[in-house]
Amino acid sequence: MMKQKTYLGGLSPNQFLQRHWQKTPLLIPGALKPTDWILNLNELIELSQSPDCSTRLIIQKGSNYQVTYGPFTKSEIAELPDKNWTLLVQGINHVHTGARKLLELFSFIPFARLDDIMVSYAAPGGNVGPHFDSYDVFLLQGSGSRKWQVSGSHSLDLIPNQELRILKSFVPEGQCEVTAGDILYLPPNFSHYGVALEPCFTYSIGFIAPIFDHVKSEFLHYLDAEFELPGIFQDPTRKATDQPGLIPEDLLQAVTEQVSRIKWTKNNILKFTGEFLTQSAANYQSLPPNSLSKKKFLSQLSSTSYKIESTVKFLYREQFGFISGYAFKIPTSSQSIFRQFANTRLIHGHTIQSDSFLAETIFGWLSQGYVRSIKT
Repeated sequence: MMKQKTYLGGLSPNQFLQRHWQKTPLLIPGALKPTDWILNLNELIELSQSPDCSTRLIIQKGSNYQVTYGPFTKSEIAELPDKNWTLLVQGINHVHTGARKLLELFSFIPFARLDDIMVSYAAPGGNVGPHFDSYDVFLLQGSGSRKWQVSGSHSLDLIPNQELRILKSFVPEGQCEVTAGDILYLPPNFSHYGVALEPCFTYSIGFIAPIFDHVKSEFLHYLDAEFELPGIFQDPTRKATDQPGLIPEDLLQAVTEQVSRIKWTKNNILKFTGEFLTQSAANYQSLPPNSLSKKKFLSQLSSTSYKIESTVKFLYREQFGFISGYAFKIPTSSQSIFRQFANTRLIHGHTIQSDSFLAETIFGWLSQGYVRSIKT
């Protein structure tokens, strides 16, 4: 049984999921004490230079919002006005150890649903307008204070021709002021509007969900790569027609028969789903390939651990493993250790010394930049 978590308002993970997940908002005052996940503005600007992060600057001018894409320099930020602007940095967990540790608090939710951490720094009055997210989000206040207004029953119509997804109409049903360490959880499609009351940091821990129309498109691409329909239509007994604009019956029948040959199994669906869920965003970079020789790799196993790189998605189900959009079959003898590896994203070298499949796999991933080595 999972223990209660103070950062979930004294609820256990299962209690939180049953009562609030995708159902109702939850405000958790004093959920977390500021530790190594706290950033200052200079650190955020420096980290935002990484290719694994995407950065936006949003300045409010009356009822309009100006959006500029970074990265930005310290001097550019220093020239900004005293109020009404927000700096957003997406993917901070890929470049900051403290943010990665912060994510570990939410490992009671499947990694398949995890997106990333976005950090926003806002000057007084800074905001991104009333909006909604199509995913679950935990809004953790890092420093300073912010006023949130929230609504769950409203139109989701957006103001047209705006770069930001701002609601046409927003009528708050509740509000709160948050300070350092407070968490506001919001289910999908709950509109919210947060305004900085003073210079402040907010950490948005987001959880993605597949959009089924996108799944459909990707599955059709998967089928195209997985199946072939050899041959070409032939009609040696064709007779003259007086209706040349009509699709011939034999041509339609031939296409129907060929398309009906495309059939997929449970394993096809499983492999597609794993590959689809582990595809990395285009701007995320894995580690540079490691040129370590296999002989040296094997000699260092007993004193080395291996950790999955933060930008790499790694999942498993049944006899399959999935990493960065690729599926592979796991031998029965390796499945227990492999699943533990996927759940913790860390494996000790001495546990794989006698498993040739695991050793070969991790050596390959090391050379591809999917894992990093840690001396133990």
